[in-house]
Amino acid sequence: MKTWLVTIQQQLSRQLRDNKLPHALLFSGVEGAGQEEIAQWLINVLLCQNVKLNHVSGEGNSNEVEHNNSSDLKQAPFILEPCGQCKTCKLFAKNSYPDHLTIISDKKNIGVELIRDLSYFFEKTAHIGFMKTALVNQADTMTISAANALLKTLEEPTTNSFIILTTHNSDLLLPTIISRCHEFEIRPPVGKALLAEFGQQGDDPFVNLSHLTELSNEETAVAFVAFRDKVNQYLTSFEYREDILKTLTEYQYGYRWLEKVIVNLMRNQYAWPTVVGENKHVAVINKQQLWDIYNLLLQANAKLKTVVQVNKQFLSEKLLADISLVVQNNAQTVEE
Repeated sequence: MKTWLVTIQQQLSRQLRDNKLPHALLFSGVEGAGQEEIAQWLINVLLCQNVKLNHVSGEGNSNEVEHNNSSDLKQAPFILEPCGQCKTCKLFAKNSYPDHLTIISDKKNIGVELIRDLSYFFEKTAHIGFMKTALVNQADTMTISAANALLKTLEEPTTNSFIILTTHNSDLLLPTIISRCHEFEIRPPVGKALLAEFGQQGDDPFVNLSHLTELSNEETAVAFVAFRDKVNQYLTSFEYREDILKTLTEYQYGYRWLEKVIVNLMRNQYAWPTVVGENKHVAVINKQQLWDIYNLLLQANAKLKTVVQVNKQFLSEKLLADISLVVQNNAQTVEE
């Protein structure tokens, strides 16, 4: 379990022990923050037949005791853990526990039929225990019809049922869905603290979880630097258009890389601290241009995430064309 999830684990463990856990929970945060990880832990704890209480003392020592014998530890921090040995835990580990349902879509979006299956699942009596759970990963990919169907289930919960949602972008969820869930926003550390978590070193105060791939993989790091240099060149002389376009359309991190390059340029313009030597040679792009380019990138990213069957090739071509216009218009203004 990621260390920044421990506080949330402790909060959920206390709610569980006190029988105050909400019927519907939403774990949100950037990709890789640990939403799915903590959701799986919580579901396993909910279903386990022999939950253990892991009490952490002030000296860092831990004592594992039975959940039902925790009265003497009421005020101390603790984390509930599944036993891993009972019938429920073994079935859950094999993804074959009959009283749990995970919504998985083989398409880009979660359709209404899958959510109707979830509603029907909760209408049936539990097979083994008395608890039933459902997990909807990437809930922001639900269609409007699916979200409305889920809303009805959230509004009319059945006894001893828990629905857990995860998302990388809660802004794409219906406000009515969010309002009926208890949201836990997961915020991983940034900068040196994040690097230390993964045994990495560096001086970038803005590094975040999305950058770890190029930080931890040398080949990816080299590819990013090459892409960054090409983007810088494109912004000054419009070279390497085809190379940049290929990265945006074929590489899964292309749009995030472009955003990182533009953001670092903005930091340099505003004299914010950044990585030494990065993007220093692009001085012809002014602050307003960078904001305009950044907004274009945000709009393109939003379409990628929300538009069904979006044409990524055309979207990327248009983005580069619009960026060129921003740069050219400024150049014409300077000449006049």
